[in-house]
Amino acid sequence: MKKYILLLSLSLSLFAQNPKAFAALGDVIYNDVDKFEALKNMASMQDTKMSIDSYIDSAKSAKKMGHALDSKTGGIDSKSYLKVLRELSIERDAIISSSRDRFKEAIADEDGVTVNGMVANGVINAESYEKELLNYYEEFGEDQNLSSVEPMYMRYLNSLKKDTNRSLTQEQLDALDNEARIKRMRAKNKAKEDALTRSVDEQQKKDKQEVLNEQKKALGL
Repeated sequence: MKKYILLLSLSLSLFAQNPKAFAALGDVIYNDVDKFEALKNMASMQDTKMSIDSYIDSAKSAKKMGHALDSKTGGIDSKSYLKVLRELSIERDAIISSSRDRFKEAIADEDGVTVNGMVANGVINAESYEKELLNYYEEFGEDQNLSSVEPMYMRYLNSLKKDTNRSLTQEQLDALDNEARIKRMRAKNKAKEDALTRSVDEQQKKDKQEVLNEQKKALGL
């Protein structure tokens, strides 16, 4: 029994590792499975859930093929495995592209849950969107949960302090922090005002359309 458990543990451990065959392509595919598992559960990504599930299932099957190819069992040939990897690579790129589009929409829509989640699970490379994320944190850092962005913002503040003047007193440093806080509060208030304005405009358009529909109905159009 102990021997069986040991063999099972060894087998699971080996499967957890990525196949060696075509590792340059396969590693990228397999390493993103966990990221996509988290991604598919986000509310903003529900319309891509089926495609993500399909990718994950296919990646798991491909991983078995890769291990079989490594061990030369199961009659798996390298061409067939490579074809599967290339197809999965295309699917992966499509999911990543969709994620980036949704991330940009989240920034514009002030959707902190999506912004924080995508940075946290690594599907978005935060360094590639450093400017956008720093601006977003300044506006909404006190109003939304942006824990995954906070370390980047803290590093930015520290570097800013050092670059401004290395001989600043603690009082001056506190003043800089207070200034940044006030700036975030003003930006947050402006964002709320803009959101209210958009909401009022949308409601007016909706009311206007409803009146127009009632008029058409009354005229039999």
